[in-house]
Amino acid sequence: MKRIWLRLALVFMLVSASGILISTLLSIKEMQHHFSLYVRDVNQVHQQDLIAMLRDEYAKKLKWDEGTFQKLEAASQLLGLQIMLYDGNLQLLRSFGDTHTHPVSMSTRDDELSQITDHGKVIGALRIHFDNSGTTFLEEHFQIAHTNAMQWTMLALLLIVCLVSVITAKRFTKPIVTMSDAAVEVAKGNLATRVSVPKGKDELASLVESFNNLVKSLENQEELRKRLTSDVAHELRTPLNTLLAQTEGMIDQVWEATPEHLEAIRAEVLRLIRIVSDLDQVMQAEAGVLTISREQVNVSRLIENTAASMSASFLQKQIELSSYVQAGIRVVGDEQRLVQVLTNLLTNSLKHTDHGGKVSVTAEKAGAFVEVKIIDNGSGITAQDLPFVFERFYRGDRSRNRVRGGAGLGLTIVQGIVEAHQGNIHIDSTVGEGTTVTIRFPMVIEGGQE
Repeated sequence: MKRIWLRLALVFMLVSASGILISTLLSIKEMQHHFSLYVRDVNQVHQQDLIAMLRDEYAKKLKWDEGTFQKLEAASQLLGLQIMLYDGNLQLLRSFGDTHTHPVSMSTRDDELSQITDHGKVIGALRIHFDNSGTTFLEEHFQIAHTNAMQWTMLALLLIVCLVSVITAKRFTKPIVTMSDAAVEVAKGNLATRVSVPKGKDELASLVESFNNLVKSLENQEELRKRLTSDVAHELRTPLNTLLAQTEGMIDQVWEATPEHLEAIRAEVLRLIRIVSDLDQVMQAEAGVLTISREQVNVSRLIENTAASMSASFLQKQIELSSYVQAGIRVVGDEQRLVQVLTNLLTNSLKHTDHGGKVSVTAEKAGAFVEVKIIDNGSGITAQDLPFVFERFYRGDRSRNRVRGGAGLGLTIVQGIVEAHQGNIHIDSTVGEGTTVTIRFPMVIEGGQE
């Protein structure tokens, strides 16, 4: 990971260098092609000029004299050509230039010669050997200058590419390397580690933000784990210590085994059983193996019966309990589990609503769903506690008051039961104003299907 920038820079360099090299080679090749076309055009112009000059000379004297031959010799020397002049019968009159390098073949074909005509009459022929293997000084200098310029340009571009590749690769991989180092620190247990988010809104910034959110989530989970361990120990320690003290008191005969004392022991045992049962339900719910029956349940009747069974508790605390239920609402599920959900939520509202408060239960259709709401005007839940209310053993009440606290498993079980019914649960709460719990279940439509 420490060398990822180097590998990335090498990839940038390889791709860029390949592009530069191919472009340079293609440019040189294209220049050579066009230069050969230029040389061909120049040769044609020279040939046409020589033919025109010979035609003019012949028209003056009806023959070619020594002056014409001197002009051809000068042209051959100046242009670096090998020139052979033939008469009208294609007999060689004279050669000009270095003919030893490329000797004239005795079987020279007519189509290799350029005829010289005057008013339609063939007066001679001209054969020119263009030695393109060697160019003039200016032409050769031009080719060399172009090739050198392309080579130096290629070298400069390669140096720039190397520099830019290294800088870009380091800048690009810096957040990744930083996250790697941060991950090592997180693995060591330092969950306070965070990575600075790079500027911009690209994928790297999103990756860093996701990493920071993940570490923050781990930090919260670790805090909850520590609290869970502490709460489990507390929940089990209290009844066990009570049982131990009462049992030792009976053994030491300082505490009589009266029905009242045995009933106290029985209450502590039931409390332990309830905690273990709740933990078992939580584990089943989180594992997705919570056992529920599949039957049609009349939600309207279920809410009315549950509210009626708990009305005495609300009256005792002078809390008004009301319900509004739309008739004919049915869902598919386990009636006893749904009663458990409603009972737990109403119990929570009862615990956290003061005397003279109000609690209401509503159920109505919401599209293809049944929407059940439990609304109270109790103490509410703080914004810091609200995201964690469904965590095991989580309680906003740090005092562990048994009247208002509980074991902290109720909402976890409620969430598991709701999700086992393909539903969802959501809580909105404001401190000092109250809490609204909203549950949505798929509704049974006409024909008995969801």
